[in-house]
Amino acid sequence: MLKQKQNIGVKKVLVELKHEFSDNFEGAVSLFYPFICFVCDNDLPVGVKNVCPTCQSNFQRTYFEKMGEDNPAKKIFWGRIEVENVFCLLTYSEDNSTKIILNRIKYKKAQRLGVFMGELLGKLMKENHDYEDIEAVIPIPLHEKKEYIRGYNQSLTICNGVSNTTNLPVYDVLRRRRHHESQTTKNRFERSDNVKDIFDVKKGKKMPYQHIAIVDDVLTTGSTVESAYLALKHYFPEIKISVLTIAIAR
Repeated sequence: MLKQKQNIGVKKVLVELKHEFSDNFEGAVSLFYPFICFVCDNDLPVGVKNVCPTCQSNFQRTYFEKMGEDNPAKKIFWGRIEVENVFCLLTYSEDNSTKIILNRIKYKKAQRLGVFMGELLGKLMKENHDYEDIEAVIPIPLHEKKEYIRGYNQSLTICNGVSNTTNLPVYDVLRRRRHHESQTTKNRFERSDNVKDIFDVKKGKKMPYQHIAIVDDVLTTGSTVESAYLALKHYFPEIKISVLTIAIAR
């Protein structure tokens, strides 16, 4: 039993190394061995990257964007802020592939996966007329200390993917005023207090757009998005704001 557990542990380490190596040396890696799926860790078919067709077909799509004013994600903000539209691609739960995807993007240095999911989000957003007048995407910023440790901002990575399939510019206009504790274990009210007044607009930045979309990885209570929204509205009260995320916690 001990030997079996050790073998499983070694296999997990090798899989993570392969993921990280393929992210850093994508071109060279593809010449010698296939990419592996970020969800199931199996080899990908030739010409396929990031997520295998089987795992993609099993994505837990929300389809909230087709519900208009009955969109459950938009209802999160009722009585708080006036967002134009909210597009959440997938449903997040403790036992589905969305959790694996977000974990790899945030904590396993899977920037390539973040771009891929952003591209999918942008492609589907482009097919919906409710989002056609969005002019730019704005990432939720990380504190510079956390970004230094992680090596990148996952929201910016997702923005880059959205931009790839929509040609929308990425407008990095927000800054984080202070570091805050992780939101993971906090309830709705604690999350709200934790990110209150945490964002500001970068000094000297203008707003050349009329309708922008705030982009983040996951929507939970909406507290982070609300704080970013209020910071933008404080400086640019006339702009319209939508929200795009890879997932929504249900």
